[in-house]
Amino acid sequence: YWGNLLKATLEEEGLKQSVSDPCMFIGEGMIALTYVDDVLFFGKNASEIDGKIQAIKDRGFKLTIEDDVNTFLGVDVTRTESGEVEIKQKEKKEKILRTCGMTECNTRATPCGQEPLGTNPLGPPVKGIFEYSSVVGMLMYLSSNSRPDIQYAVHQCARFNHFPKLNHEEAILRICRYLKGTKEKGLRFQASGELKMDCYVDADFAGLYNVEDKQDPVCVKSRTGYCLTLGDCPLIWVSKLQSEIALSTTEAEYIALSQSLRDLIPMRRLLKEAGEGLGFDLSGPTSLHSTVFEDNNGAISLARSPKISSRTKHIAIKYHHFCSSISLEKGIVIEKIDTTKQKADIFTKGLSADLHQTIRKLLMGW
Repeated sequence: YWGNLLKATLEEEGLKQSVSDPCMFIGEGMIALTYVDDVLFFGKNASEIDGKIQAIKDRGFKLTIEDDVNTFLGVDVTRTESGEVEIKQKEKKEKILRTCGMTECNTRATPCGQEPLGTNPLGPPVKGIFEYSSVVGMLMYLSSNSRPDIQYAVHQCARFNHFPKLNHEEAILRICRYLKGTKEKGLRFQASGELKMDCYVDADFAGLYNVEDKQDPVCVKSRTGYCLTLGDCPLIWVSKLQSEIALSTTEAEYIALSQSLRDLIPMRRLLKEAGEGLGFDLSGPTSLHSTVFEDNNGAISLARSPKISSRTKHIAIKYHHFCSSISLEKGIVIEKIDTTKQKADIFTKGLSADLHQTIRKLLMGW
């Protein structure tokens, strides 16, 4: 009922619901984002936003108005002296460290080791020094909003929420040690000034082999990692196991490529809607362009020209869905990238300290 009432009110005030995202309402020179009973207004003219809010109040809504919102749902947004926008969740990090009893601890250079985290069914039980699932939930909120550098480590731990062992508890504590050493850090945005939405995608083929039980099919599942950027600023990042079992590195990379395009293509539509609402001309084929950066030649070749052969004919049709959207005229191209510059590498496996810091710098600005 509340959602329908808010929707009807915003539409009566000239804000049309987005086709791509029902939580976004677009008006002339203005955008409203809704989250349950919270609404964020964005626009070029502050007085027009004030007028729209007053019109909603006149309809009988009791509103609490906050100007210059720098904190939303526990996420702090600040602008540095150099002009960068920085997103932090310092209170969330401090709460995690307190909950785990790690407010005073040694620090680590990476959030996880290079060896993947397995089920370890015969390992010793947790010590119970903290509520495992509760801490994982807090870490997931942190990693999804301001700390993509811990996304892979957190997802590994989240797999064992229902039956954690001591080594999983120790993996949580390692993330805490990493957060302790980077407590003042967040996600820095320094836009390139070019209107582009790019995608960095990678996969780790059968990364759990020799870690999980060889009789368990999960041991040969590959991991997908990708990151969408807008003007070189991270927008969406993902680290997850693939649901199907890939038979080769090329297939694992191609599945990851297909999964990432399921986010990129609708996000391009959403950006066009938002841009047109704010008065930007995004109608031309090259006005909004996207490059998908992939480091596997086989996956690139298959995506550019999907050939049916004895080695590829078994790939499910859902993984070819994006091919009709790939062309310069349609605004999306796929390019080869060197592994050392692949931002998505941090989402697929544990890295050495040097490589982790190199990719983190590319991804997060520090």
